[in-house]
Amino acid sequence: MNSQVVIVGAGPAGALLSFLLSSRGIQTTLIERQTDFSREFRGEVLMPSGIRALAEAGFSLDDIATVVPNRFEGYLKGRRFVEIDTVDVDTLTPMAVSQPELLESLVAAAEQTGAFQFRRGHTVRGLSQDADGVIDLRLATTGSNREQTIRAPYLIGADGRSSVVRKRLAPKVQTRRDPLDVIWFKVPYPEAWTDSRVRFEFGNGHLLIAIRSPDELLQIAWIILKGSFGELRSRGIDQWVEDMCEHADPELGAHLKECRKHLSKPFLLNVVTDRVVGWAGRNTLLIGDAAHTMSPVGGQGLNLALRDAIVAANELVPAFRKGEDLDLAAARVEELRGPEIDRIQSIAAVPPRIAMGKTVFHDAARFAISRLAGSSLGRARGAPIMSIFFDGVTKVELTV
Repeated sequence: MNSQVVIVGAGPAGALLSFLLSSRGIQTTLIERQTDFSREFRGEVLMPSGIRALAEAGFSLDDIATVVPNRFEGYLKGRRFVEIDTVDVDTLTPMAVSQPELLESLVAAAEQTGAFQFRRGHTVRGLSQDADGVIDLRLATTGSNREQTIRAPYLIGADGRSSVVRKRLAPKVQTRRDPLDVIWFKVPYPEAWTDSRVRFEFGNGHLLIAIRSPDELLQIAWIILKGSFGELRSRGIDQWVEDMCEHADPELGAHLKECRKHLSKPFLLNVVTDRVVGWAGRNTLLIGDAAHTMSPVGGQGLNLALRDAIVAANELVPAFRKGEDLDLAAARVEELRGPEIDRIQSIAAVPPRIAMGKTVFHDAARFAISRLAGSSLGRARGAPIMSIFFDGVTKVELTV
C-alpha cells in the first residue's frame, strides 16, 4: 500500500486520527515502537470532552473496560471536607478507561477500513526530507538492528512527550515551570469501599489522588516536589509509604500500610508542561503530547489528544480529497487548538502551587478552598473552572 500519510505513535491522538483518515479513504500507515499496548499507562481518565470526541468519531466504549466513579471525596489534613454522590449528576461524568483496550479497539476499527497499515514494533531511527518535501523514515524492528526505509508524502508526529518527529523538526517550544513530579502506583482496592470513588487529599505540602481503575485496583498519584524523588527512593519503599501515610486520612493511610508489600512498581513521571509554537511544517504536523505536553493536573492529556485528532481530521481530510495545500490545512489545526491548550495549561498550573506550598498563605488558601468546595454555593461559583476541565474551552465537532 502506498501511503498518503504516515503517523508515528499509536497513542490516543495517533490511533484515533489513523481511524478517522483511513475510514475516509485516505491511505494511512501507523507506526508504533511497542509490540502491544499492555504496558502500564498513568492517566486514564476520560473527561466528558474526551467521551464526546470518541462519540463524534462514531466510536463506542461499550466493549471497553471502564469505571464510572459514583463518589467524589475531598480531604484536607486527613479530614473530609466534601463528599459528592455523582449518581445524582445529570450530565456526563468522568470515567476511568482501560487505555490499552481503547487503543487496540481504535486500531482494530482502522484495520477494517481497507486503507490502513499498522507497523507494530517499529522504531523511528531517523528521518530526512528531500527537495520535494517527501520524508524518508528509517525504521528498526524490535529485537533487530536491521533497518528499512519507508517514504511518507505527509508525516504526522503523535509520538508523545519524547517525540522523535518533534526533535527532528526542532520547533520553538514554550515551557512552563512545574514545581512537582508524580509517583504512580497501584494497590488492591479497599474491600470496605463497595462503590467506585475518587479521593483527593491535600495539606502540608502534600497532594494525593486515588481512583478506582478499570482493572479493579486503586490507582494512586502521589504528587511530590520536583527533585525530591531521589531522596525518597534512597530511604526505600517502606519509608516513603510511611511518609505518604502521615499525610493521608486514617482510613486510606491504614490501607496503604497494609498493602505496601503488594504495591506495584512505582513509576516516576517527570512533570513537564510545554507547548510547541508551530505544529505544522512542510508536509508535517504535530498533535497530542508531541505538540503540547500537559501537566497531570485535571486529567487532560488523553482528552486533549482525542480532540486534536478530531480537529486534524476536519482540516486534513478535505485538503487530501480536493488536493489543496496541506500545510495551510495543518496550520489551521494549531490555530483552532492553541487557545484551548494555552487556557488549560494556565489553569492547571495553579492548584499544585497552592496544594504544595508550605507557607501560612498557602495554608490559609487551602482552608478557604476546602470551605468553598464544601458548600453548594462555593461549588456553584467554581463550576465555570470545572467546566473547562470537563468540557474544554472550545467546541469540537467532527465535520468530515
